[in-house]
Amino acid sequence: MSIKTKSIPVLEAQIYVKKWQSENSATNKKGGLKHAKAFLIPAGDLIDCLIEMEILKDLSCINTSLVDSAGIRAYMGIDRPASDDMQSAETEKLVLVATTKEVDGTNKIIHRDIIEGYDIKNPPPHKLIGTGIFDFTDPCPTTCDPNSPLYNP
Repeated sequence: MSIKTKSIPVLEAQIYVKKWQSENSATNKKGGLKHAKAFLIPAGDLIDCLIEMEILKDLSCINTSLVDSAGIRAYMGIDRPASDDMQSAETEKLVLVATTKEVDGTNKIIHRDIIEGYDIKNPPPHKLIGTGIFDFTDPCPTTCDPNSPLYNP
């Protein structure tokens, strides 16, 4: 078995994310967005999932000093040409980016995206191999488990 790192170009990711945001930018009565732009997934949650699946056997191979400051941001995206306004679940994407915690000027903690060409104050100790942006997701309904208690709750 081999694990390959294959990132996608920054411009490609920007096109996917811009398409999602342009089609889902409506606001509610209080002026907030009706739909999330992205989700932050703490590294600890991912590690716990991998341990539960027995992909990771234990924490011995994990740099535990970095876990609390790391995460993955999953941006919503759409891979559909502007000329095609036929909405379809099959064209939706999740664009994944590693993050690192940083304290901004107001002492607010923010998770900064780790992306090629994007400067952050406290970059992680590792260097990017690619762009830092990934898309390996397959949308549901084509890849769903229709018997899952979460499919139609």
